[in-house]
Amino acid sequence: MTCIAMREVAVVAVGYTRVSEHWDKSIKGLFIEASLKALSSAGLSLKDVDGIYVANAFAGYLQRQTNLASIIAEALGLTDTFAVSIDAGGASGGLAVHEAYRDVAHGIRDVVLVCGVEKMSEATSSDVLTAQASVEDQEYFRYTGATLHSLAALIYKTYMKRYGVKQEDVALMSILDHEHASTCQHAQYPFKITLDSIMKSPVLSDPVRVLEVVSPSDGAAAVVLCPHEKAKELGAPHVKIAASQLVRDSFNIVERGDVLAMEALVKAASRAYKEAGVTPSDIDFAEVYDDYSVMGVIAMEKLGFCREGEGVKVLKEGEAKLDGRIPINTFGGLKARGAPIGAVGVYQAVEAYLQLTGEAGANQVKDAEVGLTHGSCCFNSIAVVNIFRRCC
Repeated sequence: MTCIAMREVAVVAVGYTRVSEHWDKSIKGLFIEASLKALSSAGLSLKDVDGIYVANAFAGYLQRQTNLASIIAEALGLTDTFAVSIDAGGASGGLAVHEAYRDVAHGIRDVVLVCGVEKMSEATSSDVLTAQASVEDQEYFRYTGATLHSLAALIYKTYMKRYGVKQEDVALMSILDHEHASTCQHAQYPFKITLDSIMKSPVLSDPVRVLEVVSPSDGAAAVVLCPHEKAKELGAPHVKIAASQLVRDSFNIVERGDVLAMEALVKAASRAYKEAGVTPSDIDFAEVYDDYSVMGVIAMEKLGFCREGEGVKVLKEGEAKLDGRIPINTFGGLKARGAPIGAVGVYQAVEAYLQLTGEAGANQVKDAEVGLTHGSCCFNSIAVVNIFRRCC
C-alpha cells in the first residue's frame, strides 16, 4: 500500500458576526456576511473556493430549512462548487473544521470555506428547547421524560458528591466566562456577573440555575483553510492546524457506566495531543464547550489541565484567567460570548486564530503559541478536539 504524505493545513482568514439577536438578518444573510469577510481579509474571492462546509444544528427545525449547504452555496452564486452540511449538535462547528482539514490535508481540495451559522432568537422558548433536545436519542429521551436540564443536573449532583465541592464552586465557571466576555466585542453578554446573582437565579433542574446555562443565540463564523504553502504565498497572517480528532460515545449517559467518565473527550484529547506532538502543559489557552457550568469544569479535567475533581481549584486560584496558567474561554465561552449552537466550534476556531496571530485585543493571551478547541454534542457523546499552532 502506498503511503501518501498529508499536507500541512493553515487557517488563512476568518470572518464573523457578533453573537446576538439578529432580527434584521436571515440565516443566509448571516452566513454570507461572515464568509465574505473571511475571504476578503485574505485577498480571496468566491471563485477561489473549491469546497464549502456548513455547520448548523437546528435550521431544519427552527427555519424548516434542510439541505442548507446547497441552498447557501447557490445564494453565494456557487452552483457547481462542492458543498456539504454538517449536523452534529454542538459538535457541528468543530466537526466541520475537522472534515475540511482532512480534505485539504489529503489533497482532495485546496481552498475551502468553513462556516457555522445558527439563528435561534426568533423561535419560541418551547421550540428552542425541542430543537436542542432533538439531538438526543428520541426513543429513549421521550419515553423516559428526561430533559437536557435534568441530565445536566444528574451530572452536576454526581460531580459535587464525588469530589465534595459546592455549587458555589462550580458556578465560578459562569463568572469566568462573563469576565472574559466583558472585553469581547463580538460577545452576546459583554458584562460581568456575581456569584450572588447566579445563586439567586431560577432553578431549571436542581441544582442547575438559569445563569449557569446558555441562551438562544444568532451568529455566523467562518474560517478559510488551505495548504500551508499556499498560505505563505498569500502573505496573510495564518496559523497551522496541528491536530483534529473526533470520538463518539453512547448517547445515553446512564448507560456509560460512569456519568462523569466522558470517555470520548478523554480519547479525543489524547489522540489530538499525540497527533500534534504536545502535552496538556504545552497548551497556552483552550476554548471549551460549557453549555452548563459543570460541563466546563469537567472539560478542563478531562483535557488534562488539572487532576480529576480539581477543576474548581483552577477557577478559585485564577489559573483559568487570561493571565493565568491555562486561560479558558478567552472570549467568554458559550455562556457569555454566546452559543449559536451549530456555529460554536467555528467561533472557537476564529478565536484560536485571533489569539495565535496576536489579534485578540483586550482578550489577548500573552505569547500564545498553541491553542485547543473542544466541541461537544449530548454531554460529549460526540467530542471534537482541534489544536492550532502559531507559525511563520
